Amino acid sequence: MLITWEIDPDIEGSETVDSAQAASELITDVLLNVFAEDDSMTRAHLMLNVAAPIHAGLVGPGTEAVERGEAWGAEVEPVRVRLEP
Repeated sequence: MLITWEIDPDIEGSETVDSAQAASELITDVLLNVFAEDDSMTRAHLMLNVAAPIHAGLVGPGTEAVERGEAWGAEVEPVRVRLEP
């Protein structure tokens, strides 16, 4: 499956992964890298309030959509993700 992401204001990327779990781990790594210079409270906020809801979507409705052959997307500011079969 293909995951694409955009992080405000101007960071974007895509990668082919084997599973929604791998996609979630990738997004977490991307967020940690993008915000590496920020303080630990900002990074903790991102993990709890951005990465966690995205993870829940990817491994739940995102996986179900891809299994049906459909694309799925979500937005949790400042991140937008799209998962495709």
